Amino acid sequence: MSSEKFSLIRGILSKLGLSKEAVDDVVDLIGDFLGSKEEKPKTAIEYPYHLRDNFLSNAEISFYHVVQTVVGETSQVFCKVSLGDIFYVKSSDASKYRVYTNKIDRKHVDFLLCNPKAVRPFLGIELDDKSHQREDRQERDQFVDQVFAAAGIPLVRVPVKHTYSLQEVQAVLQPYIQLDASQPLPPDDKPQSSWTTPRCTKCGSEMIMRAARSGPNQGKRFWGCSNYPKCKNIVPIEE
Repeated sequence: MSSEKFSLIRGILSKLGLSKEAVDDVVDLIGDFLGSKEEKPKTAIEYPYHLRDNFLSNAEISFYHVVQTVVGETSQVFCKVSLGDIFYVKSSDASKYRVYTNKIDRKHVDFLLCNPKAVRPFLGIELDDKSHQREDRQERDQFVDQVFAAAGIPLVRVPVKHTYSLQEVQAVLQPYIQLDASQPLPPDDKPQSSWTTPRCTKCGSEMIMRAARSGPNQGKRFWGCSNYPKCKNIVPIEE
């Protein structure tokens, strides 16, 4: 029944002396009987998102292209990577785990160099402009420096410039690139049968490599079903 007909019925019932509550009850009963409810306006879902004008600043773009030229195929270059995607917190204390995870989740590093085969981070790069001279930024920078140091990954800081010469960037990065190239890949990063992704024995879905975040097995890796939480099958990985 259309909204206009419902309005007509409401008017007639009101003239008969029924209260608003009684009118609403009668209209609801009629709607139920006819198999339809009084139409209500739907609230539109909003997506107020827009593409940023500058994903990278002009200085970052200039530096990025020089870095790409310097590293060539020896490294993969990633921009604006969240620290939470690089590091994880290892703690048996749930409250400490959440506190320290939140501290890195809200921060990022300007550039991250990774081994091209294992995509394993080996160097972080920060471009420091004048804002890094502020006391609050210096505290933030010191914290980020300590996070990288604790995880055993070097972090270099480069002053912001309008342009960068190939020679000066190469002088900064080359020692780290050579050091990474001399490091052996972890066993499971070699192109062997260990790369084969197993199938779940319960539902047949592809399995995903995960790492336990808490408990006695914290940090240990395992295969978890990609159909989680419908399927909670896991398979231990022999370290």
